Amino acid sequence: MIRTVAFIVTLFSSLWGINQAKYLRQAPNDSPIIGIFSQPSTSSVEPCNGDCLYIAASYVKFIEAAGGRVIPINYYASKEELTDIFSKINGVVFTGGSSEFTQAAQDMFDIVVAANDQGDYSPLWGTCMGFEWLLIAATQNVSILDGVFDAHNYSIPLEFVPNAGKSRLFGDASPEIMKILATEDVTMNNHYYGIFTEHFKSDPKISSFFQLLSTNKDRVGVEFVSTMEAYSYPIYGVQWHPEKNAFEWEKENGAYYEAINHSAHGIAIEQYLANFFVAEARKNYHVFANVDEEESLLIYNWPKSRSGPSFVESYFFPNDF
Repeated sequence: MIRTVAFIVTLFSSLWGINQAKYLRQAPNDSPIIGIFSQPSTSSVEPCNGDCLYIAASYVKFIEAAGGRVIPINYYASKEELTDIFSKINGVVFTGGSSEFTQAAQDMFDIVVAANDQGDYSPLWGTCMGFEWLLIAATQNVSILDGVFDAHNYSIPLEFVPNAGKSRLFGDASPEIMKILATEDVTMNNHYYGIFTEHFKSDPKISSFFQLLSTNKDRVGVEFVSTMEAYSYPIYGVQWHPEKNAFEWEKENGAYYEAINHSAHGIAIEQYLANFFVAEARKNYHVFANVDEEESLLIYNWPKSRSGPSFVESYFFPNDF
């Protein structure tokens, strides 16, 4: 009798441990850290002084507004350095900008894809230039982009494809969010390059990897892809700038420098996308070896600088940080 009870207790404890481990694997990571790629700057603002790397602070605020933290990633990082930092962070962002595609971006893309293939859920987000980097990285073709589009400083609604509402990116969006995105000028474009819709559909390397979610037309009616997500990976790209709606306010000669929608609806769609991506990062369980290492790499260690006119604030880094 005693042996029987002991066996039952042992079995129950074992099953409870298994179930507890399963629960812990499924529970969200409530302290996600996102790596944001820096890029070269020639800003005259200190401490850049014409030669440094930078990250516009609006991308950092975008992540922080959804409960994430940020570490900067060096534009010139080696694959070894990227592999190390990837093992400790929970997601990656390729920002907007005007920099050449870097080998580090290709390396990070490849690392993310390989990790996901091994069951290590690891999200990657690309905005504007970052969207274009995703296309280049997926095809390994730096000439894949089309242009030049007349879509600079241009806020418009999205033109959704029929199944966009069933995508991961928009599947949990409320009808109100989808209506705002489809009918109001809340998506700010700021690009000369991109990809024609027909090019996207006809290139097998692109169309087999990415699902088309929305298109738009530039000022002269030329159509481009504006939103996409990978079929088999948590990789997302927007040709437009959701981070600007809440966080970029620069003026020039008394007028706003950029055509950004700062309405309550504009803020709502930004918050939805920030919440979505950070929620994706919560599904990743990478951790730093210790608190001291984590603290030493967080962006809190770097000051913000007023940087205008394109950005209210930027973080500047030495090229070898």
